[in-house]
Amino acid sequence: MYSTCIMEFPFREEPCFMPESTPKASPLPLAALDLQILLVLAEGDLYGYAIKKAVHSQSAGVLDPEIGSLYRVLARLAGCEWVEEAPPPEGAPVSGHGRPRRYYRITPNGRAVAREEVDRLRTLVDGADRLALKGTP
Repeated sequence: MYSTCIMEFPFREEPCFMPESTPKASPLPLAALDLQILLVLAEGDLYGYAIKKAVHSQSAGVLDPEIGSLYRVLARLAGCEWVEEAPPPEGAPVSGHGRPRRYYRITPNGRAVAREEVDRLRTLVDGADRLALKGTP
């Protein structure tokens, strides 16, 4: 049996087929923006522009994605089944274009991947702290 995956190339995406018995590569490490989006959505469902503002705020201004880039990342994270579209909350305003806003939520898989990445980063930082403090009195 074969499973389909998408191989990303600079200008196109091509499907590839891998035997299901092939061990899947770890998704870690995550790109900083991927992790920050997952962390933002772990706090609750949001629409695109609100995600952009929350990423900028929670990263202390380090990350400030362009809206088009953000939607491409959201589409990729949805393809990984780490985020999914969510229904708008009761009484949510429509976008400036008269269409309902698209809301996104983190999935259980996305939450697990974010947790793994946070744990990986914590281990890395702890090791760096031990090394940096090794020669200090």
